[in-house]
Amino acid sequence: MVNRKLTEKKVSVVDLFPYIFIVAVVPLIVHLYINKLDPVEAANWTGGDEYADLFSYWKSRWFIIASAIGLSLFIIRSITGRVQLKPDHSLYIPAAVYTLFIILSTVNSKYISVALSGFVARHEGLFVLLFYVLNMLVIFNLVNNEKHVKIICNSLLISAAVISLLGLLQFTGHDFFKTGLGKSLILPSEFAVSELEFQFGNMVYGTLSNPNYMGSYVALVFPIAMASIFVVKKKGLKIASGVLSVLLLVNLAGSRSSAGLVGLGTGIILLVICFRKHIFRNKIIIAVSMAIVLVAISFIAYKVLSDIDTGTPEYYLEDIVLGDNTAKIVSSTETLVIRFDDPNLTFHDESGNKLEIDISKKDERTVVAFKDAAYKNYTVEILGDYIKVKNTGVEFYLRIKPDSMVLVGPGGKETENIAKPSALNVRGFEKAGSARIYIWSRTVPLLKDTVFLGSGPDTFAIVFPQYDYIGKINAYGTSNIIVDKPHNIYLQIAVNTGILSLLAFIAIIIVYIVTGSKAYIIGKSSNAATYGAAIFIGICSYLVTGLFNDSVLGVSPIFWVLLGTGFACNKEITAEKNGL
Repeated sequence: MVNRKLTEKKVSVVDLFPYIFIVAVVPLIVHLYINKLDPVEAANWTGGDEYADLFSYWKSRWFIIASAIGLSLFIIRSITGRVQLKPDHSLYIPAAVYTLFIILSTVNSKYISVALSGFVARHEGLFVLLFYVLNMLVIFNLVNNEKHVKIICNSLLISAAVISLLGLLQFTGHDFFKTGLGKSLILPSEFAVSELEFQFGNMVYGTLSNPNYMGSYVALVFPIAMASIFVVKKKGLKIASGVLSVLLLVNLAGSRSSAGLVGLGTGIILLVICFRKHIFRNKIIIAVSMAIVLVAISFIAYKVLSDIDTGTPEYYLEDIVLGDNTAKIVSSTETLVIRFDDPNLTFHDESGNKLEIDISKKDERTVVAFKDAAYKNYTVEILGDYIKVKNTGVEFYLRIKPDSMVLVGPGGKETENIAKPSALNVRGFEKAGSARIYIWSRTVPLLKDTVFLGSGPDTFAIVFPQYDYIGKINAYGTSNIIVDKPHNIYLQIAVNTGILSLLAFIAIIIVYIVTGSKAYIIGKSSNAATYGAAIFIGICSYLVTGLFNDSVLGVSPIFWVLLGTGFACNKEITAEKNGL
């Protein structure tokens, strides 16, 4: 048995500092890095051999540095006897299996350069994934008292306050990163502040690059902010925790993240269950809590249902058939044939009948409209040898070649033969869930090749059928897009590192949920249990958002540190219950 009192005395804040840095500082890092793409990345990106990365590269590098320092300190402490490993085969075995398959999938990958460092704009390669798991195990063995848990949680909340304030500014239309001062902080000195214009849209993203990631972040952090209201004794700190909780909700609303809302709903339900002893002491709190739950569930149901497209889209592209100087555009309602007879373009119906047109000039473009009512929603714009075809919510480009027509895809790629990949039948629902249904329908067939080993860490964009131009047009309204993530953590793991690695990850999660349920669902009132329960709720909420969002460097490092902390809390509380 571990001598807990001895270990408590020997583990200091210094040992925890790398993980404090990971949960508090890494999410805040925003700084420009000009990413030089290797040939594999360039071939599967939007063109060019460089990418201006603001949100991922430096997060990944500082995360790796902090993790390496933390692991080194832990090894030294273990060798000197200051820290002893906690016995827990139910955690170590699936973690070891998961780690093994991460390594094997990398070694076996056809795209090892990407597997090692991660794909452009993401950077979740081998070393990042390994440190996710190692950080969980190290922090599990380091954390052994309430003070350690409070340090980690409070560090996270301080960082969350900064992110929330930045998000509040974005919510009110005053994005700090668009200001001169903001740009000067995130751009290297060799760049003039005026050189770059940031187009982040009007949604809240904080320092996390994407509103969806803000949704996952809020789902993970909000329960801890709420729990601190019950734990802290000073009135000022209670008020601060309450204000932070409200700010996080405002950020979630501003992000418009449906995944975050679903995760929050899960969190609120678990909050009521786990903190019922705190809540049910006051009838007013009971009424307010029930109202919040009902409103949250109703709002979530509305958002989810409203995001599902239940009817056939107004325009549905069936196929684009390219031939000698012709392009046949087949939709669910009509067929448009574009024919090039140098130097003229003519337009025909499916039977070969020539269509009457109106021609106008707009800037340097020639704009073609059709007199036939069946083609009233079509517009064709001609600029040089490029043809832009537009219909309701859809546009794509064709290019006239000397003896053929080609479709123009992402990064200016041209194709004469439009292939259709293996896919689940989701006809008419491609746009649902912000095109998640489309992505999943093309991702699931990939799993037949990733049962044992995946394609390699962060290689999803490479193995996804980027050539599926017809599907992309129906899902996004354009073929000029790269799908670089599946919007589902579990599919992400299954494709990148394999189904067996996914099963190992799920095993880790099951162990945590089972031990956490035993520790908190029955209800404990101690501060240690309160923090543990809050982490438990945050982890569960995050895992729910993972059904719709991806693992990313802005949020995942926090998840894995909290998971390790949560395992430590569960073990301590279980030991207390058993009188150990």
